[in-house]
Formats: sequence, structure tokens, C-alpha cells
Amino acid sequence: MKFFNKSTNAIILGGIFFLIPLLVIILLVTHALQLLLPVGREIVKVLGIHSIFGAATVTIITLLFIILICYFAGFLVKKGLVNSWGQKVEDKLFLLLPSLQILKYRLLGDNPIKKDDDNWKAILLKEDIYHRIAFIIAENDGFLSIFIPDAPRMDAGEIRYFSSETCEYTPIAMKDAMNALNSFGRDGNLQNYIK
Repeated sequence: MKFFNKSTNAIILGGIFFLIPLLVIILLVTHALQLLLPVGREIVKVLGIHSIFGAATVTIITLLFIILICYFAGFLVKKGLVNSWGQKVEDKLFLLLPSLQILKYRLLGDNPIKKDDDNWKAILLKEDIYHRIAFIIAENDGFLSIFIPDAPRMDAGEIRYFSSETCEYTPIAMKDAMNALNSFGRDGNLQNYIK
């Protein structure tokens, strides 16, 4: 009898993947506070608000300053001024840690099929009498750049270029593609897309 069943493993892994980003955020905020505390002290001096929150005034002002920076960066991303930067960073991250992309889609859930701002679009590529899991990486001038990964690892595979008119494929959910790759095709219910 197994001590850990499937649901217990999922809960433990979910907890680990919740704690890791939380710890990274705490570390980043701590370091940001240490870096920006001198700026916070100067703001408190200029505004003359030393006694509002007592000793915590500088820390609170510094946190508000960090939130303001985050808001401004988010505003730039929303306006599209630094949109390509985000995709480039994600591409480099997935190149260094290919399994991170599998974890992203398996644990965080599904994205709608053919979502326009998604980096990769999961497809079932029709070849002869069978289908292969593949990803449309880019579409330029009527041509598709398609990556066909090896299973279960995504750090190897091949890249093919197709004319948009001649390429036969079926869009699939990214989560189903990742589940199928990770389980050698057992999971993911890809047969529903072929029907």
C-alpha cells in the first residue's frame, strides 16, 4: 500500500509550487526594501511625515514607492511599450528550463485555445495518417514556424517551416498538450480533438 496516493502527491506538489514563488517574492521585496530604504528616508524628510506611523513610516513609504514602481511597470506593459520584452524573457527562460513550461501549463491550468498573446500555440499536426503534438512558434509572411518536441522532455525536438495554406493542424489546449507529452500520450484526451 502506498503511503502517498495521487491526491496527496498533488497537494504536496501544489504546496511546494505555491511556496517557491512566495519565498522568491519575499526575498525580492526584502532586497528591494534594503535598496530603496535610503530613497524612502529622503521622501520622508522632504514631506516631513516622520511621526505619522512612528518608526515604521520609512518602511511604509518605501513599500508604497515599490508599489508605485510596479504599477508604472504594469502600465507600460499594458500599453504595449514593453510587451516584446516579456515574450523575449519568457522565451529565454523556457530555453534554459524547458520543464518550466510544462509545469506552467500543467499546474496553473488551461489557457483558451488560440489565445493571441500566448507565446506558443499547441496543435495536433497532421502528418500522413497520424497526428503529432507540436507548437506554432511564429507566423510570418504566410509561413508557420513549428516546433515538434520529443516526449516527455521538451529540450529536444525539431523545427519545421510550413506554408500556412498547406499545413494541416488542429488547435488544442496547452494543458492537454503538456499532459500528453509528460505521460507519453496516455493523458491529455487528444483523441477528442482528432474526432
